[in-house]
Amino acid sequence: MTLYKVTIEDRVYEVKVEEIETKGAVKTEAVTKETPKTSATQTETVDGTPVPAPLAGTVLSVKVKVGDKVSAGDVLLSLEALKLENEIVSPVAGTVAQIVSTGESVAANQVIAIIN
Repeated sequence: MTLYKVTIEDRVYEVKVEEIETKGAVKTEAVTKETPKTSATQTETVDGTPVPAPLAGTVLSVKVKVGDKVSAGDVLLSLEALKLENEIVSPVAGTVAQIVSTGESVAANQVIAIIN
């Protein structure tokens, strides 16, 4: 058996893997890893106050658009995480410079909006 350490979402797990011998030919398939597509919001650099996602999840709805003026505490979007709907609010007053799209999957601590 071979012992591996695997890290998933900042948690480390020890996994034992046992090699199994097979008689005859072994069928193998090539696995290719696709590069995830990045949206325009992930590739542009914008100055301002970043708003990070508190949890990994899926954006259910976006309440504001780029150029909208927001106050501290205004709801920016709804994020489904752990089967719960979470409202993400603006930490500061300003203008929305960047925001994710509805249906987009986000990781914990990923910047989901920028407020100028």
